[in-house]
Amino acid sequence: MSNPKLNLKEESSAKKTRSPPKKAKVEQSVPRKKKLKTDAEKTAEKAQHLRFGKAELTPDELSRLSKAQKREMYAAYAARSAVHREVDPYEDDNVGTQALSEGEKAAGNVRDISKSRYARKLKKKAKMQGKKGAKTAKSSVQKPTSAQDAGASGTGEGGSNWLSRWRQKQDIRQSYYAAARSGVEQAVEKGKTAVSTAVKGLMNAAKSNAHVLVIVGVFLLLLLLVMSAFSSCSILFSGTTQVSGQTMYSAEDRDIRGAEQDYKKLEKELDKKIKRTPTDHPGYNEYQYHLDPIEHDPWQLTSFLTTLYDDYTRSEVQGKLKETFKKQYKLTTWVEVQTRYMTVWVMTPAGIPVPTQVPYEYRIFHTKLVNRGLEVVIREELNNDQWKRYEIFQDTLGGRPYLFNGGLPPGGSDGSGAPGIDYQVPAEALTDSEFAAIYKEAQKYVGTPYVWGGSTPETGFDCSGYVCWVYNQNGYDVGRTTANGLWQKSQHISEAEAKPGDLVFFEGTYDTVGKSHVGIYLGNGMMVSAGDPIKYANIHSSYWQKYLSGFGRLSK
Repeated sequence: MSNPKLNLKEESSAKKTRSPPKKAKVEQSVPRKKKLKTDAEKTAEKAQHLRFGKAELTPDELSRLSKAQKREMYAAYAARSAVHREVDPYEDDNVGTQALSEGEKAAGNVRDISKSRYARKLKKKAKMQGKKGAKTAKSSVQKPTSAQDAGASGTGEGGSNWLSRWRQKQDIRQSYYAAARSGVEQAVEKGKTAVSTAVKGLMNAAKSNAHVLVIVGVFLLLLLLVMSAFSSCSILFSGTTQVSGQTMYSAEDRDIRGAEQDYKKLEKELDKKIKRTPTDHPGYNEYQYHLDPIEHDPWQLTSFLTTLYDDYTRSEVQGKLKETFKKQYKLTTWVEVQTRYMTVWVMTPAGIPVPTQVPYEYRIFHTKLVNRGLEVVIREELNNDQWKRYEIFQDTLGGRPYLFNGGLPPGGSDGSGAPGIDYQVPAEALTDSEFAAIYKEAQKYVGTPYVWGGSTPETGFDCSGYVCWVYNQNGYDVGRTTANGLWQKSQHISEAEAKPGDLVFFEGTYDTVGKSHVGIYLGNGMMVSAGDPIKYANIHSSYWQKYLSGFGRLSK
């Protein structure tokens, strides 16, 4: 087989290039198998092209562009690169992702407009140069013109004027960033009005200058970024407000405590039922109990009801209380029968007693109570969103930490929270030495803060502790008791009979059995009592009148 012939090919016409003409090269007539490109070859190939977005131009095509056209192409490329650098830090955020998407569309539109416009010019210019070149073609390679050298020095690889190229890029970049900063400041100040202005400017610029279109497009993109960020912040703030509004119990203290008392009542009835087992199921040899504690957390119950009903009343939640109670507690009973033996004496025919083991049934009544736990039941009842709200109530105690720790509403046992009244006892009332002594002691502690359970000046006072202290210091022996205890120790009188130094009682100021508040009556419809702090009040005010329950007189 003969060796393949070698064909020597010579350039028939010289093409205008920015680099020296290539030497003639030897090609084999028989095609060779393609080889994998090395890294050096790939780099060399990339060096022959410059990419601006989707537009790929060869060095020959770039040489035909004017300086203004090149500047516009560089501006478009710089704008797109800068947009990506601005958006990259936010790629993980919804705002950044959406802004990038919108920016891609805007940059793509600008790029397509520029490409189509200059592609047509390049095509037309190439056609004209092709015709001219056909007439003046020579077999030898022509020397590049001064204009071509200038183009090569301006944009080509390996050009001698690298400093001017670097300065040109820096000028473009600086002008872009200066414009971008100006656009952001204007967007923050003018808000939505700037959007309309930017859009109009964008359309007008499109008619005359493509690079202006690029800059305005960048303005618009940055404006969208800023507005989206403000929008996200506003959503965040509104969400925070909503969450904070859900940290407080909505129902009245009276209804919250009432619902808690009703649930405790169901538990007490269950406990009584268990204790009545021998009476309700008589006739068994033994009773065995397998019982979990009967208890629940009142905070869990209140947070649960508030999550479901918000501002509920005591009567509205009765059905839910019973339903929840049945799910929390499960009471079961069963009977176990055992065969046991007892010894009996049996007389033999000979009349001799003999011990004998006789079988019999031994019956055991079992009672088992399972407490699943209130929060287990609550978790089954609530969906994920409700559960999160429930947990917030648990963390904050609904904003009312006084509800179930033996505490009372703000304002002490009166619950009014109203400030005290400046009051001077009439001089004629103080002519009664007994009352004068009582009032002297009582007046010492006006302004003292309320302390639940307090009964001495050192610990502070609650309403009954204050009254007991004052009277015990004046020869009375009432000990330390509650408002209801003082009611039981006193002689009940009418308001017409009441005089300074008697006691005035109230019922229902908070959820407790019997009298809930007591004060020292001063005459003329006035009293002094331990609210928060110890203060004077009118017993016929709008608040006190609805709870006024009676008057009492203590005796030594």
